[in-house]
Amino acid sequence: MCFYRAAEAAQEEMAGDRLKKWLIPLTALGLSALLSGCFLLPREAEAPALPLVTPFAGAEYSTAAVSRGDIALEAKVSFTYSPTRREDLRFGVPDKPYGAVYVSAGDEVKEGDLLAELDTSAEEAAVKATEAELSRLRIRLEAAQRGLEIALEEEALLGGWSTVSSDARRSDVDYYTSAIAIREKQLGEQTQALESLRLYAPMDGTVTYAKAINESSRSGRSETVVTVTDTGSAVFVARTADWALFPEGESFLVETQDGEYLCVARDPALFGLSAELLDGGQKNVCLELLDEEVPEGSVRGEVRLTLDRREDVLLLPERAVFTAGEHSYVYHEDATGLKSALEVQCGLRGGGYIEIVSGLEEGEYVIVG
Repeated sequence: MCFYRAAEAAQEEMAGDRLKKWLIPLTALGLSALLSGCFLLPREAEAPALPLVTPFAGAEYSTAAVSRGDIALEAKVSFTYSPTRREDLRFGVPDKPYGAVYVSAGDEVKEGDLLAELDTSAEEAAVKATEAELSRLRIRLEAAQRGLEIALEEEALLGGWSTVSSDARRSDVDYYTSAIAIREKQLGEQTQALESLRLYAPMDGTVTYAKAINESSRSGRSETVVTVTDTGSAVFVARTADWALFPEGESFLVETQDGEYLCVARDPALFGLSAELLDGGQKNVCLELLDEEVPEGSVRGEVRLTLDRREDVLLLPERAVFTAGEHSYVYHEDATGLKSALEVQCGLRGGGYIEIVSGLEEGEYVIVG
């Protein structure tokens, strides 16, 4: 029995030695891992350094003095020169047979010349019938007036005791007078309808297009039948929202690279352009040249208009004033060298300057840049 206890003790001692043999390396390994893990952990964030503050005295800037002078608000409108006036002529009557086109491309025409017409046979017949009826009515009116004069004379000789005859003649005069007025109005309407089927030259010029027709040709409401071009006119044209600045009949000076040209504002319709309001609130503006010498080729010009002007007011360069919302400010430096903002009230702007209404006095300096 003592032998067995001694054997068990020997086994426990051997097991303890084996445990120590494995435990020591494992412990060393664990410590090594622990120590290396400390180095793998992120470093604690360092507090950022405070920014350096540069003294204001070291800043670079320029100044501008509040001065007194004149300022003007100007508008500039660009124009393009066009050496011709052209009109496209249309009947505006749909699906009616043509009568004739009397001109061809290249023909020279005078204002008022008949250029083309639709079939006017029915309208001409109606006009002739009404004219004939008017002639008959006028003859009968003259007869009724003579009869009234005779009746009045006879009644006067008889002492005027009866007016039956003159009343009858007067009724005839009234009837024929009324009938003539009705027929004259009718004739005017018929003549107008007849003229709507004819195209006349709106100006002296050259036919640059004429529609070719045949016996079966019929009119279209919007088709161009004849185009007349006046190569003797010259005009600067602009499409602008500032059209109200160019009242018809007023003179303007157009500046180009080749020189200045005196012009007068004309109705755009005279040059075949729409006079109606276009997209974006724009309209066509036409300035016809008054000078005998005209530009050659396609030329761009500019009209400068003074919209407002102030004289002897306080001024600053626009770049010296800044805005925040509806307020305007300037930077200035006080006696201690401190830069601060000062609110000012501004007026007119123009030519790179701005009017100072209040907040500064003449001779004061503000910071620019």
